[in-house]
Amino acid sequence: MSKTPTPRKGSASAAKLPRKATWAPAPVAYCGPTIPGKAVQFTTYTHGLSSPLLEAVQASPVLKALVVPLDQLPEVRRQLQARAGRYYTLYCKAQEIR
Repeated sequence: MSKTPTPRKGSASAAKLPRKATWAPAPVAYCGPTIPGKAVQFTTYTHGLSSPLLEAVQASPVLKALVVPLDQLPEVRRQLQARAGRYYTLYCKAQEIR
């Protein structure tokens, strides 16, 4: 019969180390008009926004509203195709900003 050794007091295996909390931003999509050099319409970002888009979003609340979680993407696309709704209005305002 083999006996598994018990860790000694003070050893690294005896202490329960807390796990590092890993935080990753939720995937989002940019639904505004293509902005040359900054963002392409319907691009998905899984690890945070690109630097150029982040700067544009921080400067404009309209562009910020057009960065949506992926679960909202079908609704945004529907509104843009129908040319009606909140996101279509935001899209039109964003075209004026470019």
